[in-house]
Amino acid sequence: MSKTILHIGFPKTATTWFQQTFYPNIKNAYFLSRDFVFDNIAFQDIFSFNHQEIKNKIKQISGDKRVLICDEIFLGGLDIGFGNGEFFELMAKRLYLLFPDAEIVFFIRNQHAALESAYSHYIMSGGTYSAKRYLGIKRLYRKPFMGYHLFNPKVYEYDKVIGTYVTLYGVDKVHIYLFEEFEKDPSEFIKHYCEDLQIDLNEKISPNRLNKRLSSISLQKQRFLNRFTLGNTPYKQYFFNIPRLYNFSRSLTKYIDSFFSLPKFQFSKDIHNWIEKRFKESNQNLSTWIDADRLKHWGYPF
Repeated sequence: MSKTILHIGFPKTATTWFQQTFYPNIKNAYFLSRDFVFDNIAFQDIFSFNHQEIKNKIKQISGDKRVLICDEIFLGGLDIGFGNGEFFELMAKRLYLLFPDAEIVFFIRNQHAALESAYSHYIMSGGTYSAKRYLGIKRLYRKPFMGYHLFNPKVYEYDKVIGTYVTLYGVDKVHIYLFEEFEKDPSEFIKHYCEDLQIDLNEKISPNRLNKRLSSISLQKQRFLNRFTLGNTPYKQYFFNIPRLYNFSRSLTKYIDSFFSLPKFQFSKDIHNWIEKRFKESNQNLSTWIDADRLKHWGYPF
């Protein structure tokens, strides 16, 4: 197998570890950097994007090696939503133009834990909205266009996202893995993963601390301090900006959670009930490609 591997995501399924540690250590493939992906694929405007020019660039830097790409940006963002799905659809079509014979990789995660981690990420990025406002349970704006770029939980309707790539590439080229199974035994999982995709590691590596969700105390502390800094996300409410506070508060938050064993942040019961109802049908549809008992075992809404 020498086809390109496109690891699409999902966010909060150890994609950072794959980008920074795993894929750069593959012997028989060339891993495209995030800078290249951002500059040439994800954020090229529609007037400048030329798939043939980009294919030539990739050929020049990768040579005869198999190409690897891993980036959850193709699905949008956790602090911004990139519209109502247009960005995600555009990325899928661009990737198909560039790599029509690629193998597609998805890691999915129980929506309860995935969305808790997504909200934690949003707060660490400088966000201030409550969990209900972030998830869209409580509407922030009356006019639809005002919330156009807010985070959109529809990205976690796995059947729709994966179905788009199945339609483009065919079901045999789409590989779906459960983050929970990866997290349970990373070393054994990686062994089988390499066999599935026929990739060779330079050395034996295993991830550490896959789940970096904030503790409840740190999240509330960070959310409060975010009200006094511009932070790193445009979608927030703040009083005024104190220079350098954002970086200091993030460092303090990381220190607190690394030094103390504190309970991880969790949504309230009513939010979990909303998640159960919100994603139940999607996961039932997902069982077309993944055994329903596996999903139920790991607590996917069903």
